[in-house]
Amino acid sequence: MEKTMNIALIIAGGFGNRMGQDIPKQFIHINNRPVIVYTLEQFQNHPQIDKIQVVCVEGWQTILRGYAMQFNITKMMDIIPGGDTRFDSIYNGMHSLKHVADEDVIIVHDAVRPLVTSAAISDTIRVCSEQDNSMTVLDCMDTMYLKTEPNFTKENMDRSLLVRGQTPEAVSGKRMRELYLAAEKQGLKIDSISALQVALGWDIHFARGDEKNIKLTTTEDIDLFKALLEIKRDAWLK
Repeated sequence: MEKTMNIALIIAGGFGNRMGQDIPKQFIHINNRPVIVYTLEQFQNHPQIDKIQVVCVEGWQTILRGYAMQFNITKMMDIIPGGDTRFDSIYNGMHSLKHVADEDVIIVHDAVRPLVTSAAISDTIRVCSEQDNSMTVLDCMDTMYLKTEPNFTKENMDRSLLVRGQTPEAVSGKRMRELYLAAEKQGLKIDSISALQVALGWDIHFARGDEKNIKLTTTEDIDLFKALLEIKRDAWLK
């Protein structure tokens, strides 16, 4: 019996216009290395990850290959061109893995979440191996309101019933094939593989997220990322 494979599919197919920079945000340098390298190293160093596939924004593939060599990302198999939307980029990446075994786990993660933890990756794999899918989530700690209109609310939500979805999220090889076949039949194109499964009426199983696993969307997020890189937890904190 062949060993089950855990394959990380890193999504770096967008430019990130909200960041307002001249290069894709995943290639912005922080402390002399690009954001995407921080992300790739988390999966490179994780003992359960067997291979890494990257979906890359058009025109940056050669640069990414150079970074992979420079920073010793030896698990990277291939670089797949990104699409016009996040759905298209993930689809391109999944299509490149269409021959994986049913029991293999495909872990989808945003390149611009460079602080993903080893624990989150492990739990994503564990839950997906048991349930055919998984999504890292966090409980909602703030008071939550429904945006009744763009500028006001008249209804608050029970936060105990809400979670915040992150990446990594994962599907088995079997579920991946079922997912895109069903989505094509219904004409569905939704950015998140978890949201796409929800739209199909399927349950999504929770893995443990992490508050530090921020998504770099604005320049303020870059400032926060730099600060988090420097922080060390006090020994007395549990």
